[in-house]
Amino acid sequence: MKEQATAIALVALWVLGWGVGGSLIDAGLIGAGVYDLEGGQVGTLITFVLWSLLWGGVGLTLWRRRGAGGSEDGTA
Repeated sequence: MKEQATAIALVALWVLGWGVGGSLIDAGLIGAGVYDLEGGQVGTLITFVLWSLLWGGVGLTLWRRRGAGGSEDGTA
């Protein structure tokens, strides 16, 4: 039961980090004038895709470490 609760907490924190992180990056780029929302949302789409790929890799790495008992190479 403890392992299931740990897995649920990890996924919940990952989703929270993905949402908050993506929003902060997007807001920073809009604030810096890299793109604006009036000219379409291509910049937001690119930010979303890149952040999702990066954060997805982080989540996958953490998930594998959790499943391997914390070892770096994924072996028990």
